[in-house]
Amino acid sequence: MIRRYPPALVAGAAITVFMIVVSLAAPWLSPWPPNVPDVGAILEPPSWRHPAGTDALGRDILSRILWGGRASLGVAIGIVALSVGLGALLGAAVALAGGWIDTLVMRLVDIALSIPAIVIALALSAALGPSLGNLVLVLGLLGVPFNLRLFRSETLSLRERPFIAASRAMGAGFAALLGRHILPNLAPVIVTFASAALGSALVMASALSFVGLGAQPPTAEWGAMIFDGRTTIMYEWWCAVLPGLAVALSALGFILLGDGLRDWLDPRHEAR
Repeated sequence: MIRRYPPALVAGAAITVFMIVVSLAAPWLSPWPPNVPDVGAILEPPSWRHPAGTDALGRDILSRILWGGRASLGVAIGIVALSVGLGALLGAAVALAGGWIDTLVMRLVDIALSIPAIVIALALSAALGPSLGNLVLVLGLLGVPFNLRLFRSETLSLRERPFIAASRAMGAGFAALLGRHILPNLAPVIVTFASAALGSALVMASALSFVGLGAQPPTAEWGAMIFDGRTTIMYEWWCAVLPGLAVALSALGFILLGDGLRDWLDPRHEAR
């Protein structure tokens, strides 16, 4: 049966599950406390005692990567849940309503998409204050316009299907059409797009943490760890490179998972 699944789906699922499991198991897998400095072990290279080396405060890099996965992956999941969930709901509702509501909302979406997202993210994060909660809120809301347009387009094709016309003829109202027919039929698209969007959300959240607008010291988070190790990357490379590899591997897993789900849920996959 495993041969029926696209290779990208298998590889992406394996990487994603591995990263999530080791992050959740950080309390048991971490060889050292993640936030406890050790002045006797400052900037030690990888060794048996510290498999991934230590940072400028003597903290174990491996332990901080494991614990940082909880923050980084949790933020990425929160961002996608907010942006894709709200975008799918609003996009489906707007397309189903049609008329002047659809026109007005889409003009507002065009205005929102005309402004670079990173500029808005930096401004809002600075205004609200640096924290992981604000990071989820800002990046989640910034993703809503793009997702709204995507799922509106999908709903426009769905609302022309015969089963929607039959439901209307039987007296189904707006809420019934949205909840019983539109959103359930959008579920495969939502799952596929959300899986792929996790990679972008992770990279964006790590970038904002890198510039100080996400996790605050001493919280272990991959983007913040890269920032802490930037000044010594030429000599003590493990401080920045290893957290960067964690970001890259997780993002790759999410992207492969999204691509694999797209192929697997495509009804033409079995024919190919």
